[in-house]
Amino acid sequence: KTTHKNEQMKREFFEHLRGAEGFAEASVSKFAEAITQWQTFTDNEDFASFDKTKATNFRQWLKTRETKTEAGKLSLVSQYNYLRRLKRFFTWLSGQPEYRNRVLKNEIEFLRLSKGDARIARAGTTRAMPSFDEAKKIVEAIETTNEIDMRDRAMICFALTTGCRIFAIVSLRMKNFDKERLLIHQNPGDGVHTKNSKTILTTFFPIGWDEPERYFIEWFEYLERKGFGPNDPIFPATLHNEGSVQYSKEHVGNTFWNGTDAARKIFEKRCRDAGVPYFHPHSFRHLIVSMMSKTRLTEEEKRAISLNLGHENVSTTFGSYGYGGMSEEDAVGIVQRLKDCQSSDDSGYPLTDAERAVLERLLTRR
Repeated sequence: KTTHKNEQMKREFFEHLRGAEGFAEASVSKFAEAITQWQTFTDNEDFASFDKTKATNFRQWLKTRETKTEAGKLSLVSQYNYLRRLKRFFTWLSGQPEYRNRVLKNEIEFLRLSKGDARIARAGTTRAMPSFDEAKKIVEAIETTNEIDMRDRAMICFALTTGCRIFAIVSLRMKNFDKERLLIHQNPGDGVHTKNSKTILTTFFPIGWDEPERYFIEWFEYLERKGFGPNDPIFPATLHNEGSVQYSKEHVGNTFWNGTDAARKIFEKRCRDAGVPYFHPHSFRHLIVSMMSKTRLTEEEKRAISLNLGHENVSTTFGSYGYGGMSEEDAVGIVQRLKDCQSSDDSGYPLTDAERAVLERLLTRR
């Protein structure tokens, strides 16, 4: 009976996330995973038995439980995300009639890391992203002798110049690209998979290298000559005969990939072929922001870049993606540069707003 009641409340919570809060299915799955962790820890006890002692013990259990990762245990980032999602679930549960007097909000607050651990978790891990030279090396290492080479090069170039997420890239249709105006319509109504099903209008970023944009357009025009229609994929899956496990080594079909695994493997292969470490597709998105952050941008330009990437807030783009991950060593370098500027006779090299914000956070850190 307990198991049935727990599952019923989970279904109602997931329905609430989808309907009332507009969460995408991938986000709902992450909440489900967090709740599963709690059920594993409590051996699926009734959710109504929640109290601060269990919350404290669960927090310790997350810290010590073994995993198959290289470190052998959950990272602070994973612990933090499990706890915040679980906290959100029990907060919702405490408002439901049968749980209102049993799951107490003040005890839900025990589902948290220490302040120090939470600060480390929010800072995140150091992101691996290609340098501009490495990205260029990956593209230039692809010798286009067949359709698969052309597609792979175009896809990597597209990621490098637009910053689109990989799930959107593999679900784009021919009609989603306006060749005359150089616009990419990431429209969920056409089946394009965007984060939180958001409609995003994107164009190519000026990265100081024209070939990637040209390579993509050449690929798009090749597909047009090949007879691809408005609803066909821009980046089709590799050709294979129905019912066969054999894939062509030279040709693409006209069907979409199922998921993003095959596309990610393309990035991995092309990185390996170029003799550079594997950089996952999303890292090219971070590279764009890194490159844009190094230019002198007006607030209007920052807003435009943020919208092109599908971010509602500029702080998301230039915080978590841009200077938000700046190391203290980088900050020291900025301070030293500032000192050099002040000692010179000219106007020097002014700090950007983002750089200044990072320095202020470091100076106020306790």
